[in-house]
Amino acid sequence: MTGTWLSFLAVSLEAGGIAALMSGLPPATSLASYLTAHALACALLTLVLLPLLPPRYRGNKLRTSLFLFTLQFAIPFLGSLGVFTGVLLALYLPRTTREIPWQEVDIPELPFQPVDMSQQIIYSEGGLRQVLREAGSIDKRLKALLATRQMAERDAVELLREALKDPADDVRLLAYSMLEQKEKALASQARRLQLALEDANSDNPSRLKRRLAQVWWEMAYLGLAQGSLRSYYLESARRLLQDLTSTLAMHNDWRLLGRCELALGNVVAAREAFEKALEQGAPHELILPYQAEVAYIERDYRRVRFCLANLTRYRPQQNVRAVIEGWL
Repeated sequence: MTGTWLSFLAVSLEAGGIAALMSGLPPATSLASYLTAHALACALLTLVLLPLLPPRYRGNKLRTSLFLFTLQFAIPFLGSLGVFTGVLLALYLPRTTREIPWQEVDIPELPFQPVDMSQQIIYSEGGLRQVLREAGSIDKRLKALLATRQMAERDAVELLREALKDPADDVRLLAYSMLEQKEKALASQARRLQLALEDANSDNPSRLKRRLAQVWWEMAYLGLAQGSLRSYYLESARRLLQDLTSTLAMHNDWRLLGRCELALGNVVAAREAFEKALEQGAPHELILPYQAEVAYIERDYRRVRFCLANLTRYRPQQNVRAVIEGWL
């Protein structure tokens, strides 16, 4: 009953404000009279509308009241009528059918027998290594080798080399075949790059040299080459990178040259290459781990902590984070 009287009073105030606006009073007086009456009408209708709102909209009464008042006051007469009608329609004429955002399905039947978890392979480096070492089934060891395709190349090569010692011929042959496939792919790519470099009409020889050096480095880094062959690949990559850094100043070339020198045991040359990479604009988070490694080889443990402490300002990778936690 109170809401009805407040509604009638609000409509009367709104009508009186419009009448004052159209009267012969001075413009300033008529406008002030209308705005005052319109504001009072909006406030009364806000009091009427607030209890009609659903409970979830009445949590913060001050914000809800301010929103309703502002919306009505901004659009004279039509604003109050629109808000009032919209709230009533939403309350008394709700949507009869609602879209269900999910699909109901029947509860599935339980399996006839439980799954044997011992037959499931854990696709992680530690899990695959454990399968290759301890699994008695040859089929499980073969599946573990095939699962290395989903791993990082270096970790996969390490596991495949370990599988070469397996007592089963099938496991050894599969591991050898997968290793040979990886090596042939890189060797074929290196051969194509060498032929392109030998061509006098080749475009951008610097790019070809850079890519060839990366292929040589990858052969050694992944562990596809061992012993003297690994040294040959590293020396070949180093010669190409030295040629590139003598003519072009790119920090990625200096960084890769430093890694090659470090792999060859040339610690001083590696340190100088990493410093050159920083001078040429290499991000510190890429170079600091290698500088820490150089300092560790030189037994400069204070500098190791210094490099790792500076590295914490960036977002180091997970494996580097473990090293930082061990040192700091």
